[in-house]
Amino acid sequence: MSSLLHALAYRILQVGEELPIGQVASAADRLRSAHGLLAWVTQASATAAPAPSLAAAGEHLDHAAGAMLAAREALTGYLQSIGLPREAVAPPDRAWQAALAPAGPRRPRRELEPPALGNFWAEALDRLTGQSGHRPDKGARTSPELLHRCARAALAEDRGKLRRELIGAGPAVGLGLSAVTAAPLRHLAAELVSHPPRAEDLPEVRRATLPRVRPLLPAVDEVVVDELLARACHAPPPDVEVPVHPVDSAVTGAVLVAALLGATGRDADELARVVEELAEKEKERG
Repeated sequence: MSSLLHALAYRILQVGEELPIGQVASAADRLRSAHGLLAWVTQASATAAPAPSLAAAGEHLDHAAGAMLAAREALTGYLQSIGLPREAVAPPDRAWQAALAPAGPRRPRRELEPPALGNFWAEALDRLTGQSGHRPDKGARTSPELLHRCARAALAEDRGKLRRELIGAGPAVGLGLSAVTAAPLRHLAAELVSHPPRAEDLPEVRRATLPRVRPLLPAVDEVVVDELLARACHAPPPDVEVPVHPVDSAVTGAVLVAALLGATGRDADELARVVEELAEKEKERG
């Protein structure tokens, strides 16, 4: 009877260990990254906002991972309730199965595991800023918060802090910068030229911003700056053979907002005021 009880306990424990908690959590992270990338694509193509179903799917995956964690804890609690703590359950003897298995070379376990994906977000930021080093795990939780942090670092001309803030926020929040920088760029450009920016204002806006961008993003292609400022000034975009990389666009947009804050005599704390002014204009239009 004791052996049957231990066998049942081991099976319960095995079920708990086989729950795909890590895979579900990883899928949720990748879905959030995809949602941020879709935000950039829809903003760049002037279409509707990203489908809310993606955000809902990410929440469902998070709930699923939490439910599986609770199930694993419940299984462990059940083992303890019948007097068999996890440490007391030994795995069954499978030596006889190994003896009957055909002989042959076996690949190391690490070769059976899927290859790890590179951190494209951090690698792109290292390329843009020309710096590398510490990669913090946590940062801003929303794109507006990240924009404020980036503006503060950029106005202080602290390239290292700018890089750390961007890397710590991660790709989902970071790529969302493209969606929250377009309106402030147009608003601040209008303040710079004293009227709604037009195509003929593009050279002036460019002269005011490009010298402030280059020290922070030494590797950025000027065509990225030209494309973002052309949108802000309602000018034709530059002709490019290869589309601008979404990371380059998102990061450069945040730095351009900071550059226009400085060019108009504002500081990072006044970014909130800019957002309020934009909200007031939206109310007037409505």
